[in-house]
Amino acid sequence: MRRWAVAMPAAWIVGILWIVMYYVDPAFPVLGEFGNWNLLIGFGLLLLGAVFGVFLLVALVMSARRRP
Repeated sequence: MRRWAVAMPAAWIVGILWIVMYYVDPAFPVLGEFGNWNLLIGFGLLLLGAVFGVFLLVALVMSARRRP
């Protein structure tokens, strides 16, 4: 459960930084090769963070149901 709590904000931060770096310097060595696909990668990472949040929520609900 702790993995989801760490992975969720990490994916959000990396996704936001990916998009910001693309807008700040589109010719950055790694980002320049992807072109406009950088936006899809950044938003995909944001969506992945949301999926991790759902997994965390489900894990918390399931663990609360097991307790007497």
